[in-house]
Amino acid sequence: MMILVLFSFPLTASAHTLANTGRIYGQLQDGTKRSAPVARQSVTLQMAQGQNASDLTTVTTDAHGMFSFSGLNTDKTISYAVYTLYQKAQYFTGLISLSDKPEQQVNLKVYDATSSVSNIAIVQANVLIDKTDAQHGLLNVTESFVFENLGLTTYVGSLQANGQKPNALRFSLPPSARQLSLKVGFDGYNAIQVDPGFASDAVVPPGMSQFAFSFHVPYSASHYDFAYTAVYPTVDLSVLTPLDYRASSGTLTSQGTVNVNQQTYQQLAAKQLLAGAQVHVELDGLPAPTNGTSASQANQNPPWFIAIVAVMLAIVIATWILYIRMQRRSSARRKQVAKAEQSTQEEQESLLQALLELDKAYEAGTIKKAEYQERRATMKARLRVLISAESGEKKASSASSKKTASSGGKAKS
Repeated sequence: MMILVLFSFPLTASAHTLANTGRIYGQLQDGTKRSAPVARQSVTLQMAQGQNASDLTTVTTDAHGMFSFSGLNTDKTISYAVYTLYQKAQYFTGLISLSDKPEQQVNLKVYDATSSVSNIAIVQANVLIDKTDAQHGLLNVTESFVFENLGLTTYVGSLQANGQKPNALRFSLPPSARQLSLKVGFDGYNAIQVDPGFASDAVVPPGMSQFAFSFHVPYSASHYDFAYTAVYPTVDLSVLTPLDYRASSGTLTSQGTVNVNQQTYQQLAAKQLLAGAQVHVELDGLPAPTNGTSASQANQNPPWFIAIVAVMLAIVIATWILYIRMQRRSSARRKQVAKAEQSTQEEQESLLQALLELDKAYEAGTIKKAEYQERRATMKARLRVLISAESGEKKASSASSKKTASSGGKAKS
């Protein structure tokens, strides 16, 4: 009996050790300062198992920006993520599994914050108008965006309005929109209603960022005028509508059909929209509502990112597939007119891409600071000239249209 008791303790300890041999370590780096280590910063380890997620422990980086989490469970059903809140912006790694490799190094990069939106643009905006809920007289709409931050700082807004519109990330909504549901990109951040939409203190770090949300709009007849406002400069806008309805627009052009999530939609698109540009899509052939519209209030309670990985991934994949297809079509059109003079729009896109590649090269240390600053200043100056020229042309065209309309009688909006 005594021998059995004595041997039972080492066996229990050994089993516990084998189950908790995992370790995640790495360095917290400042991408704005060429990956300089960030010392004395809190870093948290989060664990996810099934649909449950929870914070395990928080450590402080040492003088070299290093952090370490040990004694972790290596079960294949468990995933981990490392995150930190740096200058009011959340940064986190991808999901980490220790089942095949119990010890892993994962560096986490953060960026200095800025309140300027000068380096932010939308390279792809998608508006998906799905089939109606005729029973409640509602249109179901999902909007997704691919933002690009050309700078080396993270845009961090604030919801403090002080009687004016807050300097925060803003999105437009139709006036009658309801039941807003925030999805990709908003996890852990707040949102408030502003006219004509909502604002969020979600951040936009350097490079590409994705955001998505959905909402309902009530309708009462077979015709509906869907309105969209470009809050930020937008390279490509795509509006998808069911094949059952007729869709037309004075701003968008038909691009045929496209498959998204195993469904076929008709596609309308526009390029190079300036901030503040308004787009209208006329929908006809909607089924007559059978009951009154729903009066539910908007739901703005975004969940934490690990717990909804599957939902986020589905939306991200759909957005990215559509973005890649748009880029391929754009590339095909450029090849067809390769012998012609390069247009202003194409040059703007080329400059945006060149700026992104230049930032990556500088961050990787392949070019010197002086050369980087000189080339970047030249590219941005050229980009400003192109945008200003295009804006001047559109204003002149608008003024001419208004003059013609006033001389010919009342114009239809």
